[in-house]
Amino acid sequence: MLLVLLAVLGLTASSPCIAAPLGDNVSDLQPVFTGFTRNKLLLISFDGFRWDYDRDVETPYLDKMAQDGVKAAYVTPAFLTITSPSHFTMLTGRHIENHGVIHNIWFNTTTQEKKQYYMTQFVDSYWDNGSLPIWITAQRQGLKAGSLHFPGTAATYKGETVRVRQVEPRFYDHSNETDWRLNIDKVIGEWFHQQDLDFVSLYFGEPDLAGHSFGPDSPERREMVQQVDRTIGYIRDKIQDHGLTDRLNIIITADHGMSTVLRGGLVEEIILSKIPGFSFRDIQFQLLDYGPVGMLLPKEGMLEKVYQALKGAHPHLHVYKKEEVPARLHYSKHPRLLPIILIADPGYIVNGLLPLNSNKGEHGFDNEVMDMKAFFRAVGPDFQKNLMVDPFDMVDVYPLMCHLLGINPEINDGKLHNTKHMLVPKENTGGNNEIPKKNTQMEVVIGLSAAIGFLVLLFIITTSYNMWKRTKA
Repeated sequence: MLLVLLAVLGLTASSPCIAAPLGDNVSDLQPVFTGFTRNKLLLISFDGFRWDYDRDVETPYLDKMAQDGVKAAYVTPAFLTITSPSHFTMLTGRHIENHGVIHNIWFNTTTQEKKQYYMTQFVDSYWDNGSLPIWITAQRQGLKAGSLHFPGTAATYKGETVRVRQVEPRFYDHSNETDWRLNIDKVIGEWFHQQDLDFVSLYFGEPDLAGHSFGPDSPERREMVQQVDRTIGYIRDKIQDHGLTDRLNIIITADHGMSTVLRGGLVEEIILSKIPGFSFRDIQFQLLDYGPVGMLLPKEGMLEKVYQALKGAHPHLHVYKKEEVPARLHYSKHPRLLPIILIADPGYIVNGLLPLNSNKGEHGFDNEVMDMKAFFRAVGPDFQKNLMVDPFDMVDVYPLMCHLLGINPEINDGKLHNTKHMLVPKENTGGNNEIPKKNTQMEVVIGLSAAIGFLVLLFIITTSYNMWKRTKA
């Protein structure tokens, strides 16, 4: 009898399912693996770096990175192909209609208030819209995260911020190479090396500004790409100097590309005020003059009139009721989107009363346009070497990052199998989204719980048995 009880007791006490308490959230239950070493991860975005910018200028450090790691033909960004929405897709793996950061500009259709890009960074309710960025997910699963200048860094998500952060100043020179190096020194030397962070996102505002100001085919843009290339060399040197080469994965990409704006005598510009039958008196709120995409909120009862006036009014302007936007763009379902959405062909700008946009280069166009595609490089201990891969979507970067960090992802629209072939194969993989996880603390707790439980119950049974023997005697 005693031997049977002891056998049952041993099996019970050694079972993690019984010995370990369940968490409140299913996502807290991490699969336990052996043989998995989590390396650190650095995500870098060079704003507006088009997929082919390395073809018309020498880029020795980018070329070396491709030899040492992975290069993608290109990445297809989310639509709308502008900075804040696309970066938040990078951080969440969600299409823009799902994460709700629908524009660089926050707006209120009732008060007519608009906040430009920089001030929108501090509107928590705009960013904290149900989708958690990877910083918060990583922190909630025990990792240390940081972010420097990355869009979304300033906001609070469900009461939590990225714990180590530096928000860009109000008036900041995004082209200053000296500042770039100081920021890199902070991220590599202080955050990764000294503070032992696991994940950092790092943002640079170029070559976007050069592309806007001078055009994507200009000498100034090519010169800026060379500055980016030097910076990549500096980053890799600093990583080596701090002994992080074998422990740090790097992903470098961009939020979108850039296209030349068409102007001149033969170009018929899109100016809504000149379209017959259209009147701004029928409009309650408008978001125009910010590139190739505009949104309109007609006054009550005026939707059909406005729609019919604009539909087919210009050969290079596509006019949609919100629900009619092509499903592939994933830009129709969020309640923040206005009832009428205007999308111009490449090279054209949606102007309201007058042509106010003087940029020589623009983005925001349909994400199937090749000029909107972004570049992608990756290198580090978990990435294969000298590998060229086919294009994939920006939403796929998020599950890849979660996989590298060994964390369970939030609900997302990406697919790990679209990027996992970039990685060095490992024997021990599995779990949700095939994410390996080694939780040493949990293993210790389970082991101690099992041992203590076994000893306590053994003591009770032994005592009871001895008392039974005395009674029989």
